[in-house]
Amino acid sequence: MSRELDRMRKQSAAKIEAAKGALHEREAIDRHLTQIQNEYGRVADISKRAPAVIEDVDKKFKEKTKLSDSDIAFLFLCTALQCARQYLLTNDKFRITAAQGDALVSDTIGQLVPPTWEDVLFQSVPYDAISTGAHIANTGLAGVNHRYETLGHDPVLGWVFGTANIMTNSLTKSDIVTTYQISNMKIIRHYPMGTPAMLNRAIGYAQNDPMLLAASVARQAIHYGSDYFTSQSLPIPLMGTLNPEMAKRLMFPYQKKGKRAYIDMWSITRGAALAALINQLIAVIHRLFYDESRDGSETMYEVRTRKILSYSNALAVGSNVVVTTITQDLTKLDAGGMLEALHRFISDYQFIQAVKRDFLKDEIYNMVVGKPYDFMEG
Repeated sequence: MSRELDRMRKQSAAKIEAAKGALHEREAIDRHLTQIQNEYGRVADISKRAPAVIEDVDKKFKEKTKLSDSDIAFLFLCTALQCARQYLLTNDKFRITAAQGDALVSDTIGQLVPPTWEDVLFQSVPYDAISTGAHIANTGLAGVNHRYETLGHDPVLGWVFGTANIMTNSLTKSDIVTTYQISNMKIIRHYPMGTPAMLNRAIGYAQNDPMLLAASVARQAIHYGSDYFTSQSLPIPLMGTLNPEMAKRLMFPYQKKGKRAYIDMWSITRGAALAALINQLIAVIHRLFYDESRDGSETMYEVRTRKILSYSNALAVGSNVVVTTITQDLTKLDAGGMLEALHRFISDYQFIQAVKRDFLKDEIYNMVVGKPYDFMEG
């Protein structure tokens, strides 16, 4: 009898434990379902408030990347350096004469080029010819305009037409159509069959004698080097072909003022290079002040660096435009700095937007995912 009672008690205890386990499991399931329901409601609420959420994240990003007091100091330092560069190194500074330009590269010719090609390398380039022979006149070429009136001097097209002119002893004007035959640095006649025939002959020469092509390219490069730093320098690429009058106004005395603008390859590339150098210098110095505990991630800090550079370049360009407009002195126009500023605006904007997208994505992800939960909890 006692055994039967023990068995019944054990069975009852087992059923009670089973009931407790089932109840506990049901409660756990209810908790998980409630948690899922709450998560669903939270995510749904975030979805409903998406514009406001994105705006909050955007404000958070701006707060993390806003310029500090030290950043403002760098901003004014960079702006001051850019402005000092613009007005201390105007377009007319550091020019040399054509003779000095020739002397500048004369010592390197013999060192870099085989002496067997002296007839090509040491002769004057034919597109420098301006005097005419007995059978031709009114070419429209003179010492003051031949830099932008001949394709051999164009910084881009000159690599093709200038090299071909050297190979064929010819001169092609900026209109591309007109080509002259040159002899002893005199224009003697129109090239037979014009520019297409000259180019065709140059191609034939290059195929038959590749070394002639190499020597002509070298001579073209050497001539660029000798003209680049001179008072006339080289015209803006393609300007002589697209708008000869504009090329003239940029390189030579403009109306009423009797001054030269000096807006050419030398002033543009020099301005852009110096502006880029100053930007790089400020970026490097600013990076030295980075403190992870204070400034957060390096990416966020770089956003601040790029803001400094973009803002300072914008201020410098704006100042330069105002001063140039008021004084009407085009020698002060910083065309190279404007190109560098444009490059900064584009590259910095793209970088900042990419960082901002990543920041937004991470923040939204963290909001939606929330805290993890475990279905295996008892």
